[in-house]
Amino acid sequence: ILFSICFESYSQISVTGYTNYVIGINTNKNKPISFDAKVFAYNYVEDLPIELNAFYNFKTKEYHRISIGLGINLSPFSSIDQMNSIVIPTSLEIFPMKDFKRIAIIFELTPEIRIEDDVVLRSLLGIRYTFDKK
Repeated sequence: ILFSICFESYSQISVTGYTNYVIGINTNKNKPISFDAKVFAYNYVEDLPIELNAFYNFKTKEYHRISIGLGINLSPFSSIDQMNSIVIPTSLEIFPMKDFKRIAIIFELTPEIRIEDDVVLRSLLGIRYTFDKK
């Protein structure tokens, strides 16, 4: 608490709603490295998968940005060490309006290396809104 009172920091947060009942929160994608957390809300709470990723963001172009990441998919409510898979997400972020990059359409293709199974390929489609830092 003392640390948060003494120092002030700002970050840019994005919220993404994907198809298939998935919600994501991202840190600033304008920096080379960003972080992402996704909740897959289509399961019971004890089996609820949560995914944590670190992304490398390539330079933002006029209408798009490409990112590639590495992360883990786990179910923390079923068991403290319940890791489902290792993921390698590749994301294409399209900005429909050139001068308003706070809204983006997201296409994500992710190979999942499942711990107790085989490799599967997952795709997500979503809309991202980025809150401006003040």
